[in-house]
Amino acid sequence: MLMPMMQRRDFFRLMAAAGLLPLAKPAKAAAPPPKDDPTYWRWVRGQFEVPADETYFNTGTLGSRPRQVTDAVANHLRQIEQTIAHFDYKPDHPEYLAGYGKQEELRAKIAPLFNAKPREIALTQNATMGTNFIANGLDLRPGDEVLMTDQEHVGNKGPWELREKREGIVVRKLPIGTPPSDPNAVVNITSKLGIVMPVAQICAAARPKNIFTLVDGAQAIGHIHIDVKSIGCDAYTTSPHKWLLAPVGNGLLYVAEDRLRDVWATLASASWNDYEPADGAFRLMQFGTANLSLLIGLGAAIDFYNSVGSDRIEKRVLELSNRLRDGLKTINRARIYSPTHPAMTCGITTWGIDGITGTRLMDELWSRRKLRVRAVDENSVRQSSHFYNMPEEIDATLEIARTLTRVA
Repeated sequence: MLMPMMQRRDFFRLMAAAGLLPLAKPAKAAAPPPKDDPTYWRWVRGQFEVPADETYFNTGTLGSRPRQVTDAVANHLRQIEQTIAHFDYKPDHPEYLAGYGKQEELRAKIAPLFNAKPREIALTQNATMGTNFIANGLDLRPGDEVLMTDQEHVGNKGPWELREKREGIVVRKLPIGTPPSDPNAVVNITSKLGIVMPVAQICAAARPKNIFTLVDGAQAIGHIHIDVKSIGCDAYTTSPHKWLLAPVGNGLLYVAEDRLRDVWATLASASWNDYEPADGAFRLMQFGTANLSLLIGLGAAIDFYNSVGSDRIEKRVLELSNRLRDGLKTINRARIYSPTHPAMTCGITTWGIDGITGTRLMDELWSRRKLRVRAVDENSVRQSSHFYNMPEEIDATLEIARTLTRVA
């Protein structure tokens, strides 16, 4: 039955007022100070809901989301419940409920983060899903080799190991020294140690031999500059819930336009066999009903990231992480396991103190100053310094480290 004209108008008016045409937008926060104002970074810190007496240094696992992102998600969820009965699935109705759409506006917003085309971007749930899509989508035969390093995250190596066990492909793992000192000796950024790897050189060597290259960039987006065209990779997968500060449940997969036909869809729904050039990677997004509220949050996270500026963020991250590493170098018994070569450093610093376990060090930092890092193995913690962290929080870390070396 057709919706009466007034009712339909009222519905669209309600949707527009709620911000659901086409994407929900959060209420605007108070204007920030100028970016050259000394208080600017403190204003940035104030956009996050972590209590003022706590410090979050575990972005490498999960980013803290700015208030405008959580508000965007919560508002959209609530708005769906308020208008759910009005959705009639007619062709002229905005697709805001089921998540089967191509999300062209969002993919267009994402593409510049990679220097990619929107049709080369597929929306996934995390980097692990993207890796699985590539691992299961390539035509590989028993005996075909997959090369990776010994520093891969389980979500990157697991899909290939599964095919090795089930189908007889061969997975070879190349060792990397700890900590590596030469940027040409060695994923985009490794998870445990934060090694920035020379992926462009690797991809350049692979392409003439028609070797398909996949870069695990789970730790990269929102952290360092990404240019997939300069890298020259065939595919790139990442998790924006980390350094881009998007809601959990969002992932991104880039597949180069000239390689899209080499990748079968892993999950199949209505458009799994859609090879139309204009649709591109859309057929790799066939995982059924999606949570559009999370996609709204991803868009809001990109807006926040762009408002601060990618160059400013990368510079800020390196300033904070260099402050930490430089300080640790002056502390007796402190060990830095992450690389210190300028071409290989990022916001992740894995470090420890001789004679103190990683778990104890993590607990000491929390109990003494509410600094949240993550223990990553028996002797070390991983400290992820992001742009919402403050220099005095780095200094508090160093002071506790000095104290522990005197009393432990």
